[in-house]
Amino acid sequence: MSKHEAKGSIVLELIIVLLVAALVAVILIPGKIWKEQEQEAKTAHSNMTAIYEALKYYKTLTGKYTSDPAELLNTIRADSNLMRKQKVVNYTRELIRNFNGYLNSPYVRNLMRIRINISQIIDDLESNRYHFRTVEEINNEANELKIQLGNYLNSPAMPDLVKVFSYLDSLNQIKQTLTDYTLQVNTMKIISAIDSLEKYLQNVDPIKAQEAWAPLSERIAIFDKKVKRSPINRVSSVADRVEDFRKRVDGSFEQISGLDIAAELQNIQQRNQALKDMYQKFLKDYNVTSQFALSKLSEADSLIVHLTEKNFYSPVNGQMYKILFDSDSQFVKIESPVLLDELKEKATPVAKEIEALPFMPIIEEYIKMVDSTLKKANEIRSKYRKNADMFIAYKELEDLKERFDNLTVITAANDLSQFVQIVPRCQSYSLLKENIEKTLNGVRVFNQAYSENVFGNLDSVNVKLLAKLDEFNEYLSKIKTRRRRATVPTLENERMALDSLLTAFKTVKDEQLIDKLNSLEKELEHLFVFAEEGKKIKVYGVFDKEIKNFGYIYKDVKSWEEEKKK
Repeated sequence: MSKHEAKGSIVLELIIVLLVAALVAVILIPGKIWKEQEQEAKTAHSNMTAIYEALKYYKTLTGKYTSDPAELLNTIRADSNLMRKQKVVNYTRELIRNFNGYLNSPYVRNLMRIRINISQIIDDLESNRYHFRTVEEINNEANELKIQLGNYLNSPAMPDLVKVFSYLDSLNQIKQTLTDYTLQVNTMKIISAIDSLEKYLQNVDPIKAQEAWAPLSERIAIFDKKVKRSPINRVSSVADRVEDFRKRVDGSFEQISGLDIAAELQNIQQRNQALKDMYQKFLKDYNVTSQFALSKLSEADSLIVHLTEKNFYSPVNGQMYKILFDSDSQFVKIESPVLLDELKEKATPVAKEIEALPFMPIIEEYIKMVDSTLKKANEIRSKYRKNADMFIAYKELEDLKERFDNLTVITAANDLSQFVQIVPRCQSYSLLKENIEKTLNGVRVFNQAYSENVFGNLDSVNVKLLAKLDEFNEYLSKIKTRRRRATVPTLENERMALDSLLTAFKTVKDEQLIDKLNSLEKELEHLFVFAEEGKKIKVYGVFDKEIKNFGYIYKDVKSWEEEKKK
């Protein structure tokens, strides 16, 4: 019995371990999948943006676009202007690192903090005058403190410290306006200010400065307590802010008191020398360092500079991003290749079914006949351009043609025809998706038309079109009567063909056609859902991972950003 109990306990323990492992997997793996999906989308969007910006830059250099990644990369890498910008950024960052290294040396940093925080106290006391005036004692003390703090910063008893504060202000100003000057000018200004600063810094007596500050600090602390006990504290947080500034000054003096000043001065001199060495390096690269400082490239320039061959391929399926041009090559479109092949594969049999619909060749021929009839009418009008009646009749034909083109049934027929043509050669996921949606609406239009035997305004427009052709033919008949020997063309054959084609189009209906249209509608609905939502694949055996197309960039518009606005 004990053996059976031992076996049972082992099995139970194994089950518990497996259940715990499954629970951990259910908690951790979905999060990992979501992060992977998010990273893939982020990479795809970054890649497409980089290619798009690179192609725009390429066009400014060459006057055209290219679909060849090697040509694009080689041209960009050979562009001296872009490489110079990158070098300016590198130099600027090097200057900032050395400059910050100097300013962040403990002695300089704490003196800077003392100067800044005392100024902050003065500013806060000044900006809260309105509140202080409500309590006379506090107002008087605030005014007195401003005077005393100002005297401290400009004390005749500490002239070297006053000069140090002044040059620290200059260095702080240089740091804030770095990109307003060239690299060489910035470096000269920094070195000049630091040289002057160090001349006075070595004579500063930090103990004397701290002793002069101590009574001011105590007085500010007392002032803070009075403000906190007054009605002012309910409408302003000035007491808390002033207290924070005072404590920072106290803390900086405490840190300075623990420094080896001699070692600090030596460290500062070494950092100054590093800046001087950098200036000599800048002089040797005048063409670059004579440019304005630039802490970073623009987003577009940065993407272009860091573009590599790897950026041209999708992180999901390894296929190259689609680089597509308008017919006149004025604009370029960069699009994700993900799921395009699969969408085309699913759309191909649907396109063949649409092409095989019995009414499609008839309506296509009807539309072509309307176009050719109008073209012939224009040629006739041009031949007899002095005939005012014919000119007016033609203009009315043009108006009817515009109405004809906008008819729901005609729009639907054109959408179906375009879908059949575009599916085999389409290289744009978004274009194919758009055509699937239009085709779905088109199939619904024909389904309703044949089910209800109602074709919208097609009949009425066709009647008016035939009447206008009759009118046109009457004018031609009159011309023929006057010119018996002349050969006068007519539109009689076109009129008869239009009437015959429309009749044939409307009488195609049978039960099989309705069933076929219903079936096509469902197929297109499934196809559109796939195009819109993508698909899911199994990972780790049981978990789903979403695979979606990542969109496109066209005319500076990013499709994924537009989707977020909806």
